[in-house]
Amino acid sequence: MKIKIIKHISKLVLQSLVVFAMVTGLFIPGHISAQGIFTSYALLIGGAGWSEEYSTKYQKYLFDTRKALIDKFGFPEKNVIVLAETRPNDVNYVVATSEAENVKAQFAELAKKVTPKDYVYIILFGHGSFDGKEAKFNLPGRDLTDTEYAELVKQLKAGRIIFINTSQSSFPFIEKLSAPNRIIITATKSGTERIETCFPEFLVEALVNMASDLDKNGDVSLLEIFTYASDKTNLWYEQSNHLATEHPQLEDTGDKNSFRASELEKNDEGHLAAMTFLKRRTAAITSSAVLDSTVIRLLQEQETVEQDIAELKSQKAKLREDVYYSRLEALLIHLAKITQELEKIKKDF
Repeated sequence: MKIKIIKHISKLVLQSLVVFAMVTGLFIPGHISAQGIFTSYALLIGGAGWSEEYSTKYQKYLFDTRKALIDKFGFPEKNVIVLAETRPNDVNYVVATSEAENVKAQFAELAKKVTPKDYVYIILFGHGSFDGKEAKFNLPGRDLTDTEYAELVKQLKAGRIIFINTSQSSFPFIEKLSAPNRIIITATKSGTERIETCFPEFLVEALVNMASDLDKNGDVSLLEIFTYASDKTNLWYEQSNHLATEHPQLEDTGDKNSFRASELEKNDEGHLAAMTFLKRRTAAITSSAVLDSTVIRLLQEQETVEQDIAELKSQKAKLREDVYYSRLEALLIHLAKITQELEKIKKDF
C-alpha cells in the first residue's frame, strides 16, 4: 500500500511543489543564468556548408541560438562562443572560423575556465558523415571525428556537459561521448542515416519559441527542448508524406544506450535532461546578504537533490521495488523541506 502511495506521489510531487511555490509567491520568473547558481558556457560550432544555401542556413542556426541563449536563458554574453564557416564583417561575436585547430583552441580555453560547478553546452550545426568506423562533423578544411571530440570534451571538468550534434550520421557520437553527468543528443539513430536533417531547425525553434515549455510552469528543461524538437521533426515527415530518415536520440545515464523522446521514460533515460534547466525560476529574496549565504546554500542543495532523483530513477530497473520507492520517498521529502525553508526565508523578508 505504501509503495502505491509513493508511486502516486512520485508522479505528482514535483509539479505540486512548483504549484505550491507559485501560489505562495516564493518563485518568480527570473532573467538568470541557466542553472541560477552555476555558470553556464556554450560553444556553438557551424560546419562547412559547401553551398550558399547550407552555409546561410547553418549561420542562421548559430546566430539564432546565440541570441536565444543570451536573451531568453540568461547565459552571460561572454560565455557564448561562436565558431562559423566564415566571419562576416558586420558580426563581431564570431570569434574565429571553424577550422579544426580553432575548434581545438576553444576547447582548450574552456578547459582553463570551467569548474565542477559549471555547465557546458556544445552544439554542432552542419553536415556529418560516417564511413562505417568513424563519424565526422564536416569543417572547413580537415574534419574532426567523434573520437577526437570525445578527447576534447574530456578536457572539460564541468559538472555537466550537454553535447548536441544535429547533423546527419551523428549517432556514433553517443557511443564515443557517453559518460556520467553528460547529456548527448544526436539527430539520427544510426551512422547510416545520411540524409540532411531537419531536426536542427526545430531545435533552434524550441530555443527561440517558449512553446517548448511543455508543462507551462515557467521552467524550461533540456528534456522539454528535445521533446519539442523531436515531435516537430516527426510531424514534418508525417505532413510531407516522407519516410523518416532521421530519428533524434538522447542519452543521459552514461550507459551508451540512447532512445527517442517517446521511449525515454520506459527505458529509465531522460531524467538528468529533465532536471537540466536552461531557464528556471529563482527565489525572490531582497536581502543580498541572505542571498549570498542561506539561499545559495539551499539552491545548491536543491540542485544536488534533483540530480540524486534523476540518478535514482535511471537505476529503477536494477533495484527492488521497495528499495527504490523508499529512497525516492526520502529524496522527495528532502526536496519538499528545501522548498519550505525557502518559503520561510521569503516570509521573513
